[in-house]
Amino acid sequence: MRKILLGTTAVVGLALIAPAAFAQSPAGRGPGVAPGAGTQGATLTAPPTPRALAGASGLTVRLGGYFEFSAANISDDNDRATRVNAGDGKARQRNDFRNDGELYVFVDGTAANGMQYGAVFDFQMDGVSNTTVDMDELYGYIKGSWGELRFGQEDSAASLLIVRAPGAGALGGDALWDQFIMQRGLQGSPYLTSGINDGNDATKIVYLSPQFFGFDFGVSYAPNGNEGERRDVGATPTLSQRDRTTLENEISIAARYRGTFGGVGLQLGAGAMVADAPANNAVAGLPATKTDLDSVTAYFFGAQVAAFGFALGAEYATGRYFGSSVGRNALSKDLDDSSHWLVGATYTLGPVVMGAVYGNGTQDNGGTTAANVKDRDHTVWGIGALYTLAPGLGLYAAYNSISDENIPINRPTADSTSANLATFKNGSTTRNIDVLMAGIRLAF
Repeated sequence: MRKILLGTTAVVGLALIAPAAFAQSPAGRGPGVAPGAGTQGATLTAPPTPRALAGASGLTVRLGGYFEFSAANISDDNDRATRVNAGDGKARQRNDFRNDGELYVFVDGTAANGMQYGAVFDFQMDGVSNTTVDMDELYGYIKGSWGELRFGQEDSAASLLIVRAPGAGALGGDALWDQFIMQRGLQGSPYLTSGINDGNDATKIVYLSPQFFGFDFGVSYAPNGNEGERRDVGATPTLSQRDRTTLENEISIAARYRGTFGGVGLQLGAGAMVADAPANNAVAGLPATKTDLDSVTAYFFGAQVAAFGFALGAEYATGRYFGSSVGRNALSKDLDDSSHWLVGATYTLGPVVMGAVYGNGTQDNGGTTAANVKDRDHTVWGIGALYTLAPGLGLYAAYNSISDENIPINRPTADSTSANLATFKNGSTTRNIDVLMAGIRLAF
């Protein structure tokens, strides 16, 4: 999946005193690693165990998922700025509603020798339209004392295992606020402080180790960034699986530690990914060489400590990549590395979780062979709260404020100039965004 919105925070024994969380990743995806262990998000009373249904040949079929509704008031400089696209200067509505949901189907079985096996189907409706449903994750698995092997459309190993700064409700460096933000005419996503690339949910193989002395690790491999073979459609062929227009040979690895020391819980995580840059760029259905992009390298580090209802944590990412979702897109050659840091804190008092986050991300805007262009500099902070109204049912509210300086219009290169930077009110190159939102979420 692209990212976690209301992420599950993995429970570390008895140390993370706050109740278990729900996530936008399947709760209990097979009997493997705790779901959403590397996600940023809010704690909430755990949803009911997915309901078991009668299955064929001794298999168990379980259902789970979530429904979410949110409302927001948005103040965004890009809503009223004169941009490169016709009509961008027209005012947009400040208030909006949002609908979201996923349905998880778990198929589980146990062989005579004790081996566990099955598949996970993750159906999502995430804003493409109010009636469009597609697959997020779709993979099979086998599991034993040696660990778990997943094969199919799934997140990368680093995305599954990384440890992120904690947040509450719709709060975080890449939380729900961006769902209300327009990016037309601008390069990349409105956020830079995201988790490591989830592997684009591409078809891949993932290995997750068992936990030993508090440690576990994982590794994954995807030949390209697509989710399955696609055929050509129409007179002009659409992109296909093997057209070399996505990242290639993506390898992702991660290691994590979770332990309890008295009443204190500790999580430490490190993840990395490497991938070859796209070799081609489709033009009128025919590949054209893309020789200006570097191979991708990305590194992600995170830590959390929790005790007495408090949770404190931080994350840091760096590497040769461009845009949001650390490691998703290749960087033009001769540009400096990208990076971000984020800190977060939460406090749980009964059914209420309160939190705050602050972070900053920077990316090179090029100009190394001409006049230097100022780097993109993205700062985000926010406060939020989550209230557990009933088992699996949560109410949340959050305020997120973003200052985004020097956003490029086109992909930066060594020849970029200041003309490639977007301008907003009064010719400023700083985009200010404020999002006040509230919502309700049912996890089952």
